[in-house]
Amino acid sequence: MPSSVLEVPTLLMTMTDIAEFAGVQRPVVTTWRRRYPDFPAPAGGAESQPLFDPHEVAAWLLATGRIGRDRADQELSLFMLTGLTARYDGPDVLAAVTALLCIHFLDGEPVSDGAGDPVTAARAVARRIDPNDRVVLTEIRAIPLTAGWLVRQVDALVEASWTCQAAFERVMTARNRFGAGPLSAVAVAPGLARLIAELSGAAERARRGFSVRVADPAAGPGDLLAAVADVLGPDQPPVIAAAEADPALARLLRRRLLVHGIAERDLDIRTGTKLPDEPAVPDVIVTQVPYQPGEARDAEAVFNVVDDVAVRLSAGRFGVVLGPASVLVGDFPPYSTEERARADLLAGDMVEAIIRLPGGLIPFRPGYETALWVLTQARASRWRGRVLLTDISDRELTHQVISDLVEDVTTWRRDGYVPGAHTRVFGQQVRIRDLVDPPRPLTIGSRPTSPRERAEGAARRVTLITQRGADLDRIGATATADRRHVPTELLAAVEPLAADESRRRTETVGALVKAKQLTLHQGSRIKPEYITPTGHHMVLGSDEVLGTRRPGERNVDRALFARAHPSARLTEPGDVLATTVPRPGVMVDTRGYAIAEFPVRILRIPAAEAEQFTPRVLAALLFADGTGTRAAGAVRPGRSLEHRRVTVLPPDQVRHLDRLLGEIDARRDLARRELDVLGELQDAAIGGLINGTLTVIPDELNGQDQ
Repeated sequence: MPSSVLEVPTLLMTMTDIAEFAGVQRPVVTTWRRRYPDFPAPAGGAESQPLFDPHEVAAWLLATGRIGRDRADQELSLFMLTGLTARYDGPDVLAAVTALLCIHFLDGEPVSDGAGDPVTAARAVARRIDPNDRVVLTEIRAIPLTAGWLVRQVDALVEASWTCQAAFERVMTARNRFGAGPLSAVAVAPGLARLIAELSGAAERARRGFSVRVADPAAGPGDLLAAVADVLGPDQPPVIAAAEADPALARLLRRRLLVHGIAERDLDIRTGTKLPDEPAVPDVIVTQVPYQPGEARDAEAVFNVVDDVAVRLSAGRFGVVLGPASVLVGDFPPYSTEERARADLLAGDMVEAIIRLPGGLIPFRPGYETALWVLTQARASRWRGRVLLTDISDRELTHQVISDLVEDVTTWRRDGYVPGAHTRVFGQQVRIRDLVDPPRPLTIGSRPTSPRERAEGAARRVTLITQRGADLDRIGATATADRRHVPTELLAAVEPLAADESRRRTETVGALVKAKQLTLHQGSRIKPEYITPTGHHMVLGSDEVLGTRRPGERNVDRALFARAHPSARLTEPGDVLATTVPRPGVMVDTRGYAIAEFPVRILRIPAAEAEQFTPRVLAALLFADGTGTRAAGAVRPGRSLEHRRVTVLPPDQVRHLDRLLGEIDARRDLARRELDVLGELQDAAIGGLINGTLTVIPDELNGQDQ
C-alpha cells in the first residue's frame, strides 16, 4: 500500500482562516502578530499574504487561553477537512464526508482504527451495513483509494466533536465551506429551524406520552426535520415521512436522520414531491416553500403548499410552513385572485398563528423576507374565527425571542390553556373577518382591536398619561430645590504671566497603568444567545457606553456567565468604562457587578490613587480634547486607549473638579428625567390618538380657558 494513501496533504492557514478559527475579526490577528513575539512564524506564502501551520496556530491560541481545548480540536478538525476538500478528486466531497460519518455511527467504531487501507475498510463496512445501497454504499464506493486521509480526518472530527451527531451537524453548518452550493441555497438559520420545531407541537405531544409522526413534503437536506428530532431528544425519536425530489439529497437526508438516532424502520423518505399517504397521518408537518425570485413568485403555488399541509391535519395536530413574506403576510390588490385565495385559507379555521420574521434567516439569500403560518384544525374550538398575528421583523431571533414567541403561540388556544389567562409578548389575537373584509395585510399595525382590548388599552394609556402629568407637576414644584447650584465660581482665569507655569502634566493611559496609578482590564466577549432582557448581570457594551442604548436592556444570567466565562471579571462600583469603537466614549459604572462587553475596557482607580483621580474626573479627562475619532476610510481610531493622554491635576483641584462635575451630573439627571417623562407622555398621547383609544377634549368641556 503506497504511503500516499494515508498521507494528509499539506494545508496552511491564511490570516482570515485564523480569525474564523479563533472567532475574532480579521484585524485582531494582525494585532496579535505585531504584539506577541511568540505568535507562530509564517510557514509559507508571500510577505503580503503569509500562510501559517494550522497546528502551530491552534497550539498558540490554546496556550494563550484564547480558545478552549474543545473548540481548538473541533475547529482544527473541521478546518483540515474543509481545506483539504480542494485536494479531493472524488465526485462529491460532502457526500463522502456524510457517508463516512454515517457508517461511523452505524458501525459504532472509527473506520480508520483497523490496520490496512482505510478506504478499503470503509467500503467493507458500507457493504455490510447497507447491502441494498439505500444510504451510503454508492458514496463510499466513490471515494478514491488515494483519499485515505479523508477517512482519518472524518474520524478525527468525530473524536473532537464527541459524537457523530455533533460532527454531522458541524459539517451541515459549514456546508458552504465544502463547496455545496445547492445545499447552501436551501439552508435555514439554526435559530429559525429551532423556532419551527418548537412551534410544531412535537414536544407537547411527546410530553403527553404519544409517539410523534413528523412529515416534510419538501425536506431538502433536512434542516427542519433534524431540528424537530433535536427538540424531542434521543429518548423520544420521531417516526419520519418525507419527500425530496433530488435523489442525492434524499440519500443525504436519510444519513442525517439515521445519525440523529432514528431507526431505519421509522424512516420513509420518498424521492419525489409527494408524501406517502400510508400507514398513518402525520402528527406534525414542518416544511419550507421552495424559493422563487420575487419577479417570478407564484402566490397560487405557495397557497397550494399551505393547503396541502392543512388538509392532512386533524384536531390536535400541527403544521408549520415557512414561505415568502410577500405572499403570506403582504399586501395584495383588493379582491384579486391572490387575495381571495388567502382569504379562503384563513376562513377555513386552519390557521393558528401568522408570524412575520426578521430578514437574514435564509443565509444564502439575506434579502429574502420570510414568514411562518402555524396550522391546526380549529373548527370545533370556541376560539374559531380568530388568528394570532405576530411581527418580529424588527428583532433579532435570539434565544429569548424564540422562547417568548413559542409561549405566545402555544398558550394561544391549544389544549390546556386559556388564551386570556396569558400575557403575550408579541402576538395579538385578531378576528379573521377583520382581516379579510375589507382585505388587509396580515400585520399587527393594520388590524382593528376588539372592544375589550380598546377599553383596556385606553385605560392603560389614561393611567400612564395621568401619572406622567403628575410627575411633571412634581418636577415643576420642586424644580428650584432640585436644581442645585452649580459652583462655577470654582473656576477662574489664569493670569497670562503664569500661563506657562500652570500648564498641566499629561501622561498616557499606558504609562499610568505601568506606574500602577490605574489598572486596565479587557472586556468579555459574550455570545449573543446568552443576552436576554432579564438576568443578574447587566451587559455594558459600546452602545451603552456611547449612550445609544440604556443600561439594563441587556443582561446575562449569573450561573450561565460563570460557567461560560470562569476567568472573566465583573465591574466594580466606580469603574470607568471606555471604548474607541466605533467612536470614543466613556461612562462611569456607579453600581458595579456588570459585564463590560468587548471592545469596552475597564479602567479602575486603585484605592491609593483616590486623591489623584476620581471616576468622574478620569471619565471627563479621558477624551476631553476631542481627538481619537476614526478618520474617513481608516479601519481603527488614530490613537488606542493606551496612547490616550490624560491631564494629571493636583489633588486639591481634583477634589474641587469632582464637586463641580457632581453638581453638573445632578442637574443633567434632573433634566434627563424630565425629558423622559415628556417623551413617554407624548408617545402615549399620540399612540392613543392614532389607534382610536384616546380623543382630545375641547377646552370648554375640560373646564379650561383658552
